[in-house]
Amino acid sequence: MKKSVLVSVLGTQKNDVGEVDKIELVTPGTFFLRDQSYYIIYQETEITGMEGTTTTVKVEPQKITLNRMGAQELKQTFEKNKANHSIYATPYGTLNLTVIPSKVEVSMHQEGGTIDLAYELQVDKKKLSDNTLQIIVKEARSRRELR
Repeated sequence: MKKSVLVSVLGTQKNDVGEVDKIELVTPGTFFLRDQSYYIIYQETEITGMEGTTTTVKVEPQKITLNRMGAQELKQTFEKNKANHSIYATPYGTLNLTVIPSKVEVSMHQEGGTIDLAYELQVDKKKLSDNTLQIIVKEARSRRELR
């Protein structure tokens, strides 16, 4: 059964000279269980620079698959210590991305939960940054929270 939730996304990116960028998004979303995997679906906003993009996160015990469709497109898989290559399509062109996760921690249940990722991000096989991504899913207590 699909349920309305609040999705909090906190991402950090640290480049090779130590500069850190952070982005935080709190948005309404949908959460459900299908075939032993949890799914989180939400709309990206101007804050993330991906307005017009729908993000679907498939959550398995040891594997996270992030699928973005719309203005920007990307399918990226996170499995600890496994490099994953993908093509990131943006309105400005495409990039060859690789993620090498050092941390993939999942704590999900029917009411929501958390995902914690740490990974190296490469563009064209050259290290761009060290990143973290935390996604928290909570049941919305009221309709007001979903606006």
